[in-house]
Amino acid sequence: MRETIPHKVSRILYLAFLICAFFSCGTQKSKNLIEMDPSEKKAELFYDYGTTALNKGDYTKALVNLKKAIEIIDEDSRFHNNLSMAYYFKKKFKLAIKHLKISINLDPKNSDALNNLGSVYFYMGEISKAKEIYTKVLTDLEYNKQFRVYYNLALISLREGRKNKAISLLQKAIKENKSYCPAQYKLGMIYYNDHKYHQSMNHFENASLGSCSNSPSPHYYMALSQKSLQKYSDAVIKFEEVQNKFPKSPEAKLASRQINKIKIEEFRKNKNQELKYQLQKFENKIRSKLPVAKATEGTETPPQSVDF
Repeated sequence: MRETIPHKVSRILYLAFLICAFFSCGTQKSKNLIEMDPSEKKAELFYDYGTTALNKGDYTKALVNLKKAIEIIDEDSRFHNNLSMAYYFKKKFKLAIKHLKISINLDPKNSDALNNLGSVYFYMGEISKAKEIYTKVLTDLEYNKQFRVYYNLALISLREGRKNKAISLLQKAIKENKSYCPAQYKLGMIYYNDHKYHQSMNHFENASLGSCSNSPSPHYYMALSQKSLQKYSDAVIKFEEVQNKFPKSPEAKLASRQINKIKIEEFRKNKNQELKYQLQKFENKIRSKLPVAKATEGTETPPQSVDF
């Protein structure tokens, strides 16, 4: 039986990737700071502070600053979009949806806000609503983050049991953005579970780069794929990398177990080879001491006849 990451760890990783899918918060300013009046500048600074806090996972600080920005300027779609994300991570889903809808009403072309609204519905289990919104985002031909939408639709396809459709959508996401590691990781998991280890190893390797390089799971599953391909030396090196880079993670403990398993397997393999060698050596020695039978003409026993 293959050893996998515990459910809790997988869920944490999934949520981290959902943040990547979610967190498409626009940061372009509607005006140059020089052109803004003092109140606009102040609102923009609060927005920047809040967005930075959101990126760092400090959702309380994000909430405080983004609310201050909206108190000054209430009609900026970006402000409401990012405030909704702060509420989402505080698990205030109704408030998140409220501000996303305000964001979309202020700017119907804000596909970031639409994508985020779909993801809130997805997390809440309202899959049909999420699917409808994601499909709508795909019609925005100028939206440069469609790879996120393909990824989100792939998650829905997996829930629906449509694995081939999910693979197709994930491949589209990667075609749009090869460095989008959530899609690489999810595709790697599909191939790994299908025992297609060459494909899974390649996708886990891509998933372990860029913004996902600080996540231990792609590294760990890449090593598992190498182990399944009997690339034991490469697997041990990768497992050791997991231990060194993420020493406090559950994956580090699992990596340690996998290294021990490989060592035991190699020991048994070498032990069996040594036993076979010693047995062969003993058999050769026995054979060398046996007398060699010489054939003698006319001494063969003739077939027995039957008397009637």
